[in-house]
Amino acid sequence: MGDVHITPREMEIIQRLSDGKTAKEIGQIIGCARATVETHKQHIMNKFGAANVTSMVAMAFRAGIIT
Repeated sequence: MGDVHITPREMEIIQRLSDGKTAKEIGQIIGCARATVETHKQHIMNKFGAANVTSMVAMAFRAGIIT
């Protein structure tokens, strides 16, 4: 996994995904389109090399990115 650079916006999205929010819900909360959230989510998953959101959140937790 190495050092993963996560932007502040990606950090917010990871945290909300870990809280069980959907892309639509996150978009409404942060004021952007669902598709934008999906794009951020895919970028984050690519950075971690994660196959799905659950593994990405677990990796972020283990890396200390979220608590």
